[in-house]
Amino acid sequence: MGDSPAAAGPSAAELKDPRTIARKYQLDLCKRAVEENIIVYLGTGCGKTHIAVLLIYELGHLIRKPSSEVCIFLAPTIPLVRQQAMVIESSTNFKVQCYYGNGKNSRCHEEWENDLRDFEVLVMTPQILLHSLRHCYIKMSSVALLIFDECHHAQAQKRHPYAQIMKEFYNNNGVAKFPRIFGMTASPIIGKGGSNKLNYTKCINSLEELLHAKVCSVDNVELESVVASPDMEVYFYGPVNRSNLTIMYNKELDSLKLQSEGMLRESLCDFKDSQKKLKSLWRLHENLIFCLQELGSFGALQAARTFLSFDDDRLDSFSFAHHYLNKATSVLSHNITDVQV
Repeated sequence: MGDSPAAAGPSAAELKDPRTIARKYQLDLCKRAVEENIIVYLGTGCGKTHIAVLLIYELGHLIRKPSSEVCIFLAPTIPLVRQQAMVIESSTNFKVQCYYGNGKNSRCHEEWENDLRDFEVLVMTPQILLHSLRHCYIKMSSVALLIFDECHHAQAQKRHPYAQIMKEFYNNNGVAKFPRIFGMTASPIIGKGGSNKLNYTKCINSLEELLHAKVCSVDNVELESVVASPDMEVYFYGPVNRSNLTIMYNKELDSLKLQSEGMLRESLCDFKDSQKKLKSLWRLHENLIFCLQELGSFGALQAARTFLSFDDDRLDSFSFAHHYLNKATSVLSHNITDVQV
């Protein structure tokens, strides 16, 4: 893709204009992105990438050769890099090149100079850009437009390349000119706590601060006419009735736990040491009961055997837990001795 620059520019008949298939909300968001740094927050399938293509088209005068500036489009995975490069190339007449793995992150200064001279849109994984910036192969001042796909990874407290690029190179006082920033995400936060309003607001503020951009979205009513939404039906189920065999195993494991607790209390005089070993025993028991109820007796047996497969040094330090696991394995394998494990 984009291995060599074209000998001549496209004719008028060949010029591609992504505006012809754009929705109104896409054009509105693109207009705002031309004026200021923004983060487009839209659900999957709402056409975020096409807004990025529109923005590249609108700012094309900044990157069209022989300009020394380029657009850099970042995507966190190799499949996304390939996909987005194909979309840009099929939707515009810009000279596109993509970069990921396969040794391209170790390119020399001369190779980067040639690509910056020949290509207008560079699509790459963020680690490659971070590496190139740190080695001065690419300078932030030569980037007219910097696009972050799945930009929610850019959290100030994380060491993701997105965050490191912005921390190290967008706040450098020595750079007189910074690129326009455009972020895209279907979920502006990552990890747990998304339903917590306070945490949600905190993540949004952190994302906006790091990317020097404002989160923008579209009213759901405007999207309903152009984006298909699934009909949702909620079914409620009561608790699953446990089999008689599961109940029997549950009782036998409880009995084994009590037996092991009694042995432990009789053998240890040190209260602190006794409590530590009791807690270890209780955790093992709770884990086995959970596996028994969720995975059945075979799943619980596999879990017990996995715990027993720990190295001998560790097992010696929890001898009562080891005793409990041996007995539990014997109990759980009683009715499935013909299964090969």
